[in-house]
Amino acid sequence: MRKASFGRVLWGLGLLVAAAFLVLDQLHLMPLELGFWAIFWTVVFGATLITSLINKSLGGSIFSIAFLLIIYAKPLHIERIVPWTVLLAAFLIWGGLRLIFKKSWKPTVIINGEKVNANWSDLKAPHKFKAEHVFSDTSSSDNDDNIVISEKLSSTSRYVHSQHLETVTVNVSMGDVNVYLDSAKPAGDEVLANINMSMGDINIYIPTSWRVDDQLEHKFGDFTIDGDQPAEGPTLVLQGRANMGDVTIKRV
Repeated sequence: MRKASFGRVLWGLGLLVAAAFLVLDQLHLMPLELGFWAIFWTVVFGATLITSLINKSLGGSIFSIAFLLIIYAKPLHIERIVPWTVLLAAFLIWGGLRLIFKKSWKPTVIINGEKVNANWSDLKAPHKFKAEHVFSDTSSSDNDDNIVISEKLSSTSRYVHSQHLETVTVNVSMGDVNVYLDSAKPAGDEVLANINMSMGDINIYIPTSWRVDDQLEHKFGDFTIDGDQPAEGPTLVLQGRANMGDVTIKRV
């Protein structure tokens, strides 16, 4: 029998807790009268908060707390500042903490059975290690020629093994994405990377023989290319927009 993932167990327990709270609420045995939707969203954002803390997703953690504050605004006596003041404060807190703890707040991975930070994946030969997120199902392989990755309030790693790679599209909103292209081969002379990012981090790992053509629009973020640019070779063409986030290209 396949062992259930932590995420499935967490959401399963959340549904059981929601059912218990709903019955207790209808029997007026709860200290607060919540109602069905308050209980439902409490379980949703509570589970999201726990998952985000475990996966070290800063945006997911902060905004989960913000939505929980909105749900319980009345008993907390903060009705005057919900929802927009709370959401704006969450956004500012996210931006400030992200700048302060940028290097330490990274998803945890397992490399050769040991827990390390995701930044350790930029070792000289990360493809020789088996890496996966702790308590997460967001690490996967892909053999498609046209890759699409979309993440919100979460983290993911995608290992691309296509031998005729044409395009990679990455849509990120308050999340972290690692794309490993070191085992991929382009269909032609270029691989087009379409980036659409708002408040997040994108790390793209490419072979040392690949060139990089940066046509990306950057606003309020960092763009870094590690390693030397070869004189010839396949070219990764970056297009799109990156707002309030970091894009890093790493040669491995």
